[in-house]
Amino acid sequence: MPRNRQQIPREERTGDLLAAATELFLAKGYAKTTMADISSAAGVARGNVYWYFDSKDHIFAAVMNRMLSREIRILNEEQAGADPLSRLVRGLSDMRYSRPLHQAMHDRLPHSEEVREAHNTFLNWIVGLVDELMAERGLDSAPGIDAALVRDVAIAVFEGANVPNDQNRPAHEMIRFLMESVLARCAGPKGRKR
Repeated sequence: MPRNRQQIPREERTGDLLAAATELFLAKGYAKTTMADISSAAGVARGNVYWYFDSKDHIFAAVMNRMLSREIRILNEEQAGADPLSRLVRGLSDMRYSRPLHQAMHDRLPHSEEVREAHNTFLNWIVGLVDELMAERGLDSAPGIDAALVRDVAIAVFEGANVPNDQNRPAHEMIRFLMESVLARCAGPKGRKR
């Protein structure tokens, strides 16, 4: 006898819905994925999806947060001793497969608070690693270095790299170049800080 909704723990059912939504969003894109598609793929009655998620934007934000959390967990396990720049570059490189979903987030930002929050979580992760790198190198309070500007430029590079354009280099390559350039600018002769 198949398990009905009452017999399946809420966390398990939510996980099933998120797994199905992730696969569909990656395969079809946000715009072409419907809640009916998600419910069918997860084996949940169409109307019951709304017991778990208020809207497609809610499930989309949850998918994006889950993907970022997974990447952070993997980086913490595999790159525990690595410097912040290496972790950031590795994380952005690993998440290149989700680039179309990041683009879809931008389309939804004006329409959904949940998507804005998920987007901000992602940007805050980038800023946190940039801040960690700056602090590690003593550049967060170095004279002549505007740490806020470095953060803003890193975010602008990342966001710009996610605009559809066949000529763009991957964000992780551009951010590595940016941060290494900032670090080199701040180093005097023989690698000493100015």
